Amino acid sequence: MLKQTDTPETVRLSHSINDEEIKYVKERKTLIKKWLKGQGIDCELEDVPNIAFLGSGGGERAAVGMLGSLHQLGQDNLLGSLLYMCGVSGTTWCMSSLYSDPDWSLNKRCDEVIKMLKGPTVDLSKTVEWLKSRKALNQEFNLTDFWGAFTASYFMKEMNTRCLSEEAHRNSTNPYPIYSAIELEHNQMGCTKGVWFEMTPHESGFSGLGAFVSTSFLGSQFEGGTLTEKRKEMDMVLLQGICGSAIADEQRNIAEVIQWIWDLLGGHESMMLKENMNMVETSGKVKVCECVPSRVVRCVSELMEYAEDPDPLKTREVITTLGQLLEGLVSSKGEMLWNMDPESWKRTSLVERKKFIETVSLELILSSDSWAKDWKDKRYTCNDEAMSRESMRTSKKPDKVPITNSWLSDGLWIVKNIFPLVQKWEWGTTSNFLFKIDDTNVPSSMASKEKIHLVDAGLKLNSPYPPVLRTSRKVDLIISLDFSEGDPFETVFNAKTYALQQKLPFPPVKESVREEKDHPQGCYIFEGRRPEEPTVMHMPLFNLQNCQDEEGIKKEREKYTTLRQPYGAPENERLLKKAKDNLKNNKYRILVQIIMAVQRRKNRKSVAQ
Repeated sequence: MLKQTDTPETVRLSHSINDEEIKYVKERKTLIKKWLKGQGIDCELEDVPNIAFLGSGGGERAAVGMLGSLHQLGQDNLLGSLLYMCGVSGTTWCMSSLYSDPDWSLNKRCDEVIKMLKGPTVDLSKTVEWLKSRKALNQEFNLTDFWGAFTASYFMKEMNTRCLSEEAHRNSTNPYPIYSAIELEHNQMGCTKGVWFEMTPHESGFSGLGAFVSTSFLGSQFEGGTLTEKRKEMDMVLLQGICGSAIADEQRNIAEVIQWIWDLLGGHESMMLKENMNMVETSGKVKVCECVPSRVVRCVSELMEYAEDPDPLKTREVITTLGQLLEGLVSSKGEMLWNMDPESWKRTSLVERKKFIETVSLELILSSDSWAKDWKDKRYTCNDEAMSRESMRTSKKPDKVPITNSWLSDGLWIVKNIFPLVQKWEWGTTSNFLFKIDDTNVPSSMASKEKIHLVDAGLKLNSPYPPVLRTSRKVDLIISLDFSEGDPFETVFNAKTYALQQKLPFPPVKESVREEKDHPQGCYIFEGRRPEEPTVMHMPLFNLQNCQDEEGIKKEREKYTTLRQPYGAPENERLLKKAKDNLKNNKYRILVQIIMAVQRRKNRKSVAQ
C-alpha cells in the first residue's frame, strides 16, 4: 500500500473526500441552514441535508436546459438548498460558464450567459490562437483540443481560459462543482472501478478506485505515486472538450463524426466568408485566397449548405469543381467520386446524394496531406503580407483591408494541423498519475500505462451519479435533470446498475416506468427505503406537463437533436422556457422533498448512534 501524505505532489488513495472539500461542505451547509430557516425549517447543522443537483448530457440541448433550470431555481429561491452541482457532457458547458463568476448563484450571471448564447460565435482567429497555444506546449495535442475550442466558441460563445483549480480558494457561495469524464480504454474493456473520473476544484481522480490527485497537478507526470514533472493544468476550454467529447467513441459511425467536424469548420468558414465578401472590395473586385486548400474548404462549405437542397444540380456543380481542383491529389478511390454521369446524378435520391457528400468529405480529410501540401499559390498569398508590403511601398493605406485573407489563413491552419489528427483518431490523452503505482486496488492495466484517455462520461452513463453515490459524500437527495435524446429513464436505470456493481446504496426503481418513455411526467420520485439510501427526483426535460401530449414531446425531441448545428436565438428561447417550466411546475414537490431530506438526515444520525 502506498504511504499516504498530505502533500499535493503525491497521489491520494482513499474513498474519503479530501480535507478541502470537507471544509467547503461545512461552510456551505452553514449557509444552507440559514436558507432552511428562511423557509420555516429550523434544524441543527448536523441535520442539514446533503442535496445534489445533477444534469445529464445532451450537447447544446443539455447546456441550454441546465441553464434554464438553474435560472428558474434562482427565481424560485431554491438554489440556496444545493450542496453539490454535478454535470456530464453538455451540462458541464453550462457549469463552466456560470462558475467563471465566483458569485453566480447570487447575481445575474444566468442572464448574462443566456444573452451570450444568443450572440455571435467567437472570432475564428481567437479560436485558432488558442489552438496554436495548445500545440505549442508540445504535450498531447489531439482532437479533444479541437473539440474544446469549437465547443467553447461555437456553442457557448466564449473562450474561458481559467483553470478549475483557481476555484479552490473561493468561498462557499455556490454549490460545490463536480465535472465528470471517463477513461476511454477501460470503458471499452468493460471495467467498472477504473472508469469514472471526477474533477473538482481541489481534487480529480477515479471515483470507483478512490484514487485522486490535486487538480492543479492533473496532466502532470507521476511515477509510483509521486510527481516527476509539473505541467500546465488544462483550462476550461479543454475541460469542456473532454467532458463533451461523445464523438470520441470509435464505435460510432465515423462518417457521421467526420460530417460533424466538416459542419463545424465549413459552417463557420461559410458564414465568415459571406460576411467578409460583402465587406472586402478593392478596385471594384472581391479578392479572396485562390490557393487550392482555401478553394477546397469553400467548396465543402457549399456542399454542407446544399446537402439538404432537393436540387441535385447545385451539389453536382460543386463536386465537379472539387474534381477539377483535386485531380491527381487524392487516391484512386477519391478520383472515382467525381466521375458520375450528370444524368445519373439527377436521378439519385436526396438520401443517396447526402451519403455521397459524406464519402467525399471523408476522402478529403483522409487525403488532406496531399491536397494541402502546396500551401501557397503563386497567384495569391494566404495572408496579409503582400498587401502590407504594397501599402508600405506606396505609403498609401488601402481603402479596405482584405480581412478575408487573415481569416482564410486561420482556416487553412485548421486544415493543415487538425485534419491529420482525424486520421490518428486520438482523444483526451493526458498523463496517467497512477503510472507504476504499487497498490492492490489499482488494476495492473491502469498502473502499466503512461497515458490515459479522458472523454465524455455520457458514453458510460449519461448522468453524473457516481460522484454523488460515494458513501463519503452522504447525499440524502438527488435532483436529477434528464436531457437525454432518447429514453429519459435510461440514465436512472444505468445508475441503479452502477450502484449494484459498486455495492452502493440506491433507491428502488420500478421497471414499469419504462412504459412511459414516450410520454413521461415532469417528475418522478424514487424514495430511499433506508436512511443511507438517497431519494432521487428524476425530471425529464420534455414531458406531458410542458409539451401537452405525446405528439408534442416527439416534435420537441426531433427538433432538438444532439448532433446538429448550434440553435438559433428563437430555438434557444423556446428550449429555455421548456426547462424553466418544468422546474416551476415542480417547485413545491422539490420543497417537500427537501423537508423530507431533513428528516432522513435525522434518521441517518439516529441509526449511526
